[in-house]
Amino acid sequence: MMASSDHSHVNIVVDLPKELAADFEDVRQRDPDFLERAIQYALARRIIFEELTSPVAPRR
Repeated sequence: MMASSDHSHVNIVVDLPKELAADFEDVRQRDPDFLERAIQYALARRIIFEELTSPVAPRR
């Protein structure tokens, strides 16, 4: 498990349709931590998927 000092924050800028951007802003105002948790979850799933589907390196 990572210690809190092992983390760093980044800002992500994306172009979204106005309707979707408005929905995101509404969610961000209601629950500021939700989008952070959702992005962390999505990234973790992606990393796990890539690890599980990558070819296994031969052992020496």
